[in-house]
Amino acid sequence: MTGNLEIEPFDNCPSLDGYHCQTNSLAKIFYHYGHPLSEDMILGLGAGMGFIYWKMKMKIGSYVFIGGRGNNKNFFNDLGKRTGVKITSVSTSSTKKAKASLLEKLVKEEPVMMFGDMGFLPWFDLLEDYHFGGHTFVICGFDGKYTVLASDMDQKAPGLKKGFYYPITLDQLHKARGSTYKPFPPKNTYLEFDFEKFHKPEAEDVLASIKQTVESQLNPPIRNIGVKGLRHTSKAILKWPNMFKDRELRMNLVSLYIFIEIGGTGGGCFRYMYSRFLKEAMELTGNKAMGDASDIFHTAGEKFTEVGLLFKDAEIMSNIDEKIEAASHKFDELARIEEKAYAILNEET
Repeated sequence: MTGNLEIEPFDNCPSLDGYHCQTNSLAKIFYHYGHPLSEDMILGLGAGMGFIYWKMKMKIGSYVFIGGRGNNKNFFNDLGKRTGVKITSVSTSSTKKAKASLLEKLVKEEPVMMFGDMGFLPWFDLLEDYHFGGHTFVICGFDGKYTVLASDMDQKAPGLKKGFYYPITLDQLHKARGSTYKPFPPKNTYLEFDFEKFHKPEAEDVLASIKQTVESQLNPPIRNIGVKGLRHTSKAILKWPNMFKDRELRMNLVSLYIFIEIGGTGGGCFRYMYSRFLKEAMELTGNKAMGDASDIFHTAGEKFTEVGLLFKDAEIMSNIDEKIEAASHKFDELARIEEKAYAILNEET
């Protein structure tokens, strides 16, 4: 997917294949500045894997978000701290200021990582009322007038997603950046980077990130996060047939498949990515126990994939109650699997 590509990307701005919108966008920025890191390492260093069950109200009805990300509030800061890169998140309610700050960087041929509402980005083919403002991508080209070049990934592909460029007008872009739709309205947010003090991740950086992840998932502040969240989900999903009308139920079950398997998780709800991070961590630290934990998280990824695939055809399937019962058992099993992996990591960090 490239659209009618007439704008050349800035130097050192490849459209990298990848897994998750934030880690892929960050990987492009790190590459541009001459310090490439794998998406897996970026996710792990920022303590970015986790689990959450979150029920909310939206215009299209009641909605449950089941996600595999963690540390959303401090992810960029923690990644920066462990790589020596200063990462600053900038938001504004002013479209005028958002345009001015973007153009200032583009005329210098600096790529910009930003947030935008997927419902207003022209390269996505989504339901009419679908909105998600937590999506990130990179602007990496400019025709000097009205059109910029975006770099993103094919969101419909499972696992490794194909990277592409797509031209978008400034008006289209700022509609997506300034969207007020929930969840996660983007608020014209973009990131600024200072690589002056960059350093390659060291053993102590990796160990600190793992310790942070373990603590957040074994001792969460509320019951719908981490291992407790998995057990909560095992019970809560059994109530969905009575909680939702048929259309809402099917929508939530399809969303479960999307957010576990194809919605920028690398497949398996980020567990395959974290498994690979732990392999890199083992090589960096020489700690073989991280390899054991890596294998367990890969198994957890396979179990998450099984959950997601139960509901791939939820819009038309007839045996919903049976599939929900199966998912409940799998979430309970996931809690036991991940608790074992975190226990191993807890002993080693």
